[in-house]
Amino acid sequence: MKKIFFVVAIGVFTLIATAFAAEPDAIYFNGKIATLDATESTAEAVAVKDGKFMSVGSAEKITKLAGRATKMIDLGGKTVVPGLIDAHCHPMEAMMMKETWVDCRFPETSSVQEALEHIAAWVKKTAKGEWIFAACVSASENKFKEKRLPTKAELDLVAPDNPTVVANGTHMAIANAAALKKLGIVKGITKLPHGGSVILDGNGEPTGVLTDAQADVPTTPTVAQLEQYYTKDLQEFWNQHGFTSVLAITPAAALPVLQKIAGMKVQPTIRYTTSVWTSANGEDMPEDLTKFRMPQGTDPAWYRFGGIKLWIDGENDCRTGYMYEPYVGHFDTDPPGGKGTLVTSQAVADRFVAIAQKNGVMSMMHCSGDEAIDMGLTAYENQIKSGASGALMRIEHFGMFQLKKEQLARAKAMAGQDFKISVQPTWLLDLVKADYENMGPERTRTGFMFRSMIDAGLEPAAGSDVTGIYLDNVNPFLAIYAAVTRESDDGIFELAQAISVTEALKMWTVWAAKSMGESDLKGSIEAGKYADMTVLSDDIFTMQKEGLKDVKVLKTIVGGSVVYEAK
Repeated sequence: MKKIFFVVAIGVFTLIATAFAAEPDAIYFNGKIATLDATESTAEAVAVKDGKFMSVGSAEKITKLAGRATKMIDLGGKTVVPGLIDAHCHPMEAMMMKETWVDCRFPETSSVQEALEHIAAWVKKTAKGEWIFAACVSASENKFKEKRLPTKAELDLVAPDNPTVVANGTHMAIANAAALKKLGIVKGITKLPHGGSVILDGNGEPTGVLTDAQADVPTTPTVAQLEQYYTKDLQEFWNQHGFTSVLAITPAAALPVLQKIAGMKVQPTIRYTTSVWTSANGEDMPEDLTKFRMPQGTDPAWYRFGGIKLWIDGENDCRTGYMYEPYVGHFDTDPPGGKGTLVTSQAVADRFVAIAQKNGVMSMMHCSGDEAIDMGLTAYENQIKSGASGALMRIEHFGMFQLKKEQLARAKAMAGQDFKISVQPTWLLDLVKADYENMGPERTRTGFMFRSMIDAGLEPAAGSDVTGIYLDNVNPFLAIYAAVTRESDDGIFELAQAISVTEALKMWTVWAAKSMGESDLKGSIEAGKYADMTVLSDDIFTMQKEGLKDVKVLKTIVGGSVVYEAK
């Protein structure tokens, strides 16, 4: 009799346990949920189990799944989209510049004189000999009242005893005499060890202008600062803008801190995929990338080594993007020849892509100018011809400043062969005016061709490219607004290249996930994928287009849990 009772008790317990195992952890209902699945369906509710979507559908269907322990969350009729993905950003640098650099960003800082005043005030609270870094937005030479950047001589006057570097975006900087001395830059030196270039005057003396010296100037934060950034600051910064995942372009020097955090199993509020860079030109990229991988046992849902990155050239907004024809006019900060800066040779680019393929990770090549774009395309075509492709191959900032029909055709031919592109739609609001001044109307009009890219089947992934230079660019709804309306800092720009709201949203979700090789887990709201969602203040699909820039994030949900909620 006791044996029968024991067997029955075990059976009842098993039934109860099975029932609890089958019920959702949470149900989100009463929403207008844009799933962005293959049919672009709209749902009313989702059930979440173990951090993933268990079921998606009508409120009637989903609420019936609730058990006694299921949390029921009312979405209040709000529009919900898949968790947003920033497919190209520099979060460590963003926090560093935001919190520890002198703020000389336009438009709040509107002139060279104001920038110098900010730096002088910083000097007063800085010990002699300590580095000072200042952040100016890209194309400050176009934006400042004086139509130029601070000079080395001016920096020497305001900071004679501190090595000081003023960043004009992230691809050009002005260094004072103390900084040049620290860096070992003397007469005749034109190249730095890790890809940076030095601009000289007619006598061979350094002018203070450095291009693509991001790996040659010692800006990496302390370990304590990095731990604070990776465990708190940057997560909060991206979460409040609706992001649930980031492709974090990470300097190799900072990676060990993130690897340590990943190994500690600290629960993050955002999903990290890293792309590691060693130097601007990638010449020191190791053949074996094992040391860049996350520690054994790390949950890849949260921490993942995804790829490697290099820079083919600088950037057009500071006139260092590598071009076939010279930039318009002349600035004292221009590299010799007036066609920009070549950071990486074709041979090194080819080797870089081969390393990524051999290690089964994506390769990411920054290509800004039109000649640099051709070099990036050639490197990938060479890899495909070798028969050794398979891992993702990406061009960063593809066609942002200018794009030739032949280049679009070459990209289209590779679209089905693991080739991806990333774009930055928010730059429409920052750089069109400077583009006209730097490149003239003919080349400028071929930039930001999102309609043509989509029609060519390229599925562009959007990234904020936030580095701490344009902090507002982390707002994806500014980017969606710009891509849909074609509003720019110089009025409506090439309206024929406008795209739909759904297409603009795909840039930050479905296509972003594809560009990272993670579309089976992210980018849409479907059973089996991570339960990542973003709840919006407005219905972006029905509202007036002009209002898109004012859309706010009400909730950010990662793995079924609310990690950010607007006050």
